[in-house]
Amino acid sequence: MAIRSDSVGNEKSYLRDMLAPIVGDVLEIGCGDGRLTRKYADLPRRIVGVDLPEALPRAGAEPLPKSVSLAAASGVSLPFPAGRFDCVVFSLSF
Repeated sequence: MAIRSDSVGNEKSYLRDMLAPIVGDVLEIGCGDGRLTRKYADLPRRIVGVDLPEALPRAGAEPLPKSVSLAAASGVSLPFPAGRFDCVVFSLSF
């Protein structure tokens, strides 16, 4: 399923709506400091956010919820086996 948002402000709402029916693990590519990743922590699933190493240092400033983890990785070469995630979110990554 692909969702296009015309407004950055509405994107969070669209992504939450998209993730609501997902029952398995979610991968967010390009998570940056994990701000949006943390917003999904109350949803009943495990969320892994990845971004380039230089984007993650700020991510450790706040403790992560137990359902969220962050990893340094390129979206081009992910360190996970095929089929590991039930949903992949790739948003505002250039």
